[in-house]
This record gives sequence, C-alpha cells and structure tokens, in this order.
Amino acid sequence: MSQGWEAGGEPWLRRHQAEVTYGRESSPVQCMFCGAQTLKRSASDRPKDPGRMELYCDNQFCDAREMVLLVTRDGAGAYDRADVRALRLIDNGTLDVHETFPPTMESANLSDLLADRGIEVERRMRKPSPPEN
Repeated sequence: MSQGWEAGGEPWLRRHQAEVTYGRESSPVQCMFCGAQTLKRSASDRPKDPGRMELYCDNQFCDAREMVLLVTRDGAGAYDRADVRALRLIDNGTLDVHETFPPTMESANLSDLLADRGIEVERRMRKPSPPEN
C-alpha cells in the first residue's frame, strides 16, 4: 500500500487508526500544535469524507485540543466544497460571520436553566436552613 495520498483517497491517519475510540488510543500520533504523542481521530470524524478529518489531542496542556484538518486544494474539487467556499469568503472579507449569524443566546442563571426540572432539583439547590437553637 502506498504511503502517499491522492485526492479522494483515505487519509493516512484513518488507515493508522482504523477505529475511533473514546478512551486512550493505542496508536496516537504527534500533535502538530503541542508536539505530544497524543493526537487521535475525534469521535465525530466521518470516515467517508476524505477531505476533512476531525482530530482530538489528549494532552491536557494542548491549547488546540479539538481541530479540523480540511483539504482546501487537492486537484479534485476541494475548492467547490461548501466548507472551503465559506472559509474563502471569510478570509477575503466577503462574509462577516458576526453580522450574518448574530449571537441569539441570552445569558441565564442556574435557576432559569433548571426551571423546567422537577422539585427534586430545586430542593438540592436551596441553601440549608440555619440550625434551630
């Protein structure tokens, strides 16, 4: 088997790590950001997409931790991919992400977030009563 990669072919890391695991990967590779031997395929990686790999670094001190490796030019149509086109629009200033997708989430406190939970959760959140004398 060739160690090279051709457009549309299976990336080397998917051949090296055939299974996606949630625990310790038995064959991690070196992280391109922190240098530790802790990089593995993410659980969200889609094996049928050769132009995009989702990766995870198990090093707790890695600043990147979760990353996407995206092929933007491969001679076989990567340029036409929706994710590549979107990045190109952002890079050349045509698309302002914050204007196009304004934040819609308002901040809430814990009581608001748990408002639809039962009384059991509410009871756990209450402060204990002061002791009676």
